[in-house]
Amino acid sequence: MQKTSSNQLLASTAAWTAGVRAKESEREDYLFFDPWAEALAGEEGMTWIESRPIDSALPIAIRTRYFDDFLQRITREQALSQVVLLAAGMDTRAYRLSWPEDTTIFELDQPAVLAHKESILREVDAHPTCRRRSASADLAALWTDALVEAGFEPRLPAVWLLEGFLFYLPNEAITSILDTVTRLSAAGSWVGFDVVNNIMLTSPITEKWIAMQARSGAPWIGTMDNPQTFMAQRGWEAALTQPGAEDASYGRWLLPVFPVLQPDVPHNWYVTARAQAGS
Repeated sequence: MQKTSSNQLLASTAAWTAGVRAKESEREDYLFFDPWAEALAGEEGMTWIESRPIDSALPIAIRTRYFDDFLQRITREQALSQVVLLAAGMDTRAYRLSWPEDTTIFELDQPAVLAHKESILREVDAHPTCRRRSASADLAALWTDALVEAGFEPRLPAVWLLEGFLFYLPNEAITSILDTVTRLSAAGSWVGFDVVNNIMLTSPITEKWIAMQARSGAPWIGTMDNPQTFMAQRGWEAALTQPGAEDASYGRWLLPVFPVLQPDVPHNWYVTARAQAGS
């Protein structure tokens, strides 16, 4: 994928995801409430979600709630005050969730994406519930300096989130990003991300979804077949779950679910991992 098209794609998917949050927030049984999502989605995001099958938003809504819970649990139970959202897009966790008093959320994304988002949030008079720092950078280039310049302290443990974008990137880019996260992570840091296995791209079970993504101009290309081994090789202890599992269903997932480690079937994993040692 070319650098320019990758940037455009991630900017578009940020609007799409905001559209999902807007639709979820309209439900009486919403999994989260985001009063700014529709404004952030704009015409592009709302048109996208309106054109999708109604059940296609559920995996994104469940993923959002799962990582909401993960970030809040880790910051409270592990007393981690640094939260880093890579490819943050239109994410509003710094505004819609409650955080421990000393929390700083670092949002890293392309300068144009962050500027657009911040202008909209100013217009609607939204205020963060924690310290929020923007780091303008491109994940396809050098981004560590921008994060440190925004105030990130590599010597202190942090919790990282890489949500909803790794499957749009080639495998070598996924490896590069996670290697960089590892280098910046002190012992006791945590990371959460979602990733699919290779069979997800070729299975008859997921054929319609993969084709739909390709037609939308957002093909899934990035995979990881053994996240626990991949992370262990980098000094992390990882756990896996997936949409529909007991801890990622919220009473809304009605489709059959394969065991999380069953081989030779498609998986869309939620990975959470703890750094066992500094880089």
